[in-house]
Order: sequence, then structure tokens, then C-alpha cells
Amino acid sequence: MEEQQSARSAWPDPPTYYKRYTTENLELLKQAQKADDYESTLDFPLKQLEPPLPPTDDYSVFDQKWQIQDRLPTLEELQVKQLYPENQDIDRVKELKKLNRSLVTQFLQLLDVLVEKPEEFGKHIENISHLFINMHHILNAYRPHQARETLRLLMENQLTKKRQQTAALKAQSKEALEFLQRL
Repeated sequence: MEEQQSARSAWPDPPTYYKRYTTENLELLKQAQKADDYESTLDFPLKQLEPPLPPTDDYSVFDQKWQIQDRLPTLEELQVKQLYPENQDIDRVKELKKLNRSLVTQFLQLLDVLVEKPEEFGKHIENISHLFINMHHILNAYRPHQARETLRLLMENQLTKKRQQTAALKAQSKEALEFLQRL
């Protein structure tokens, strides 16, 4: 029986408690809220019909925390040492180039360590990891600007396309009028 049901539907059946949300039960809930008395003659508490409060800071889905406000966490919040100045007015391109040079240097040092003392590679791997995280943090700070520029270009392309279509329609309309006048 269950195999037939799963073959019919790609999605599981809704939970059975959705049947509790009848017009009568919701009316009972409204009355209970007004009277501030949640005593119920039903087989479940009326409080269960109240929707949960919306999350304010973060929520958890499949054991992963997600932020309500989509913001870039600081490196301090990520517990990673910041390798570039905290000033907002830094030259990010220059800092990325510095971090890239440091990354290449750390990689070459890692290769030397792997040849000479393979058991001491952990510190270099951690340094490389910190360099990558710092580089990605600088790059992710550009995401809002990138999104705005992408949107601006998309809108300009749409405007150009609509103007071309309008010009083509006007030309076709003009041709049709000239043809009708010749008749």
C-alpha cells in the first residue's frame, strides 16, 4: 500500500495536524485570545494553532545557521586573524596583491617543508588557509557593488533593446501607412 502511495506522489503527504486549522477552531482561538483563556474542549491545546514568532536574528535549517539579515560577518566573528588593515578606505586591489604574494610565498615554503620535514606541514597549511579566507573576505566585500553594477548593466541593456523594438515598430507602422495611402 505504501509503495503505491509513494509511486503516486513525488512529495510526502502533509502532516496530519493541518486538519486542525478549521474555521471553527480558528474562531475558537480568536475568542480564547480575546478572553486570554486557552482552556479547550478539543483534543489538543488551542495554543498550538498560534503561528510561531518569526525569527529575528537567525534560524536553523538542517543543522546550519542562516542569518536573517544577509551581511558579511567580520573576520573576528569567524575567529580568523585579519591580515590587512581594518580601515574602510584601504586599497583593496593592493591588499589582494599583497595577500596573493604572501600566498605564493607560503606555498613555496610549504613545498620546502614537505621535502625536508614532512611532519611540520600543519602550520603552513593553516597560514595558507588564513590567507585564502582573508582574500575571500576582501572579495566578498565587493559583492554588493558587483550586484548593483550587474543590475545597472542589465537595465541599460533592456532599455536599449526596448528602444530598438520601438524604433522597429515605428518603421513598420510608417511602412504600413505609406502602403495604405498608395492604395
